[in-house]
Amino acid sequence: MSLDRKGTPVYALTNNNTGINNCIVTPAEITNLINGAMINTNGIWDTGATNSVITKSTAAALGLLPIRIENVRGIHGVKPTNVYYVKITLNNKNITLNAAVTECDELSADNSIGLLIGMNIINLGDFAITNYQGNTTMSFRVPSLQKIDFVSGIKTGQQIVKDKIPGRNDTCYCGSGKKYKKCHGK
Repeated sequence: MSLDRKGTPVYALTNNNTGINNCIVTPAEITNLINGAMINTNGIWDTGATNSVITKSTAAALGLLPIRIENVRGIHGVKPTNVYYVKITLNNKNITLNAAVTECDELSADNSIGLLIGMNIINLGDFAITNYQGNTTMSFRVPSLQKIDFVSGIKTGQQIVKDKIPGRNDTCYCGSGKKYKKCHGK
């Protein structure tokens, strides 16, 4: 954990892979908020999923009771689906949030993946995937701290992602030429 310029805690996780990886999976912990039952599983990151999902076997292992039933649109059409409210802790134990999740069939043949991490979680922060030198790296940070704009970086010839947020009197990362405090730092 570190602090941003306003003193807000910032938490991050990174997943490094050797070679190109088309499936980002990280450890996760899911907790039943009613009875405290907890399960360690893996979560698959899916930017194509609107919300996060847990498997039927994960819901059963946690003894979850649905808070409601929603009609969910998926690849097989619309179907009524159980919705649960759980605590999700991502692999560094620092990123923890409570979220409504829907239920799905198994995500892996060996039941090792009990969670699909959707955009309701990814939208809470900054998410990036790179394939630098043929190795896939995924990084996630909450809260969001900066805009990542590859097109702007190419056009201006400036570093695309900085290691830190600019100081108030530094030039803004967007390439406008203005001071950060008069541009994106407002």
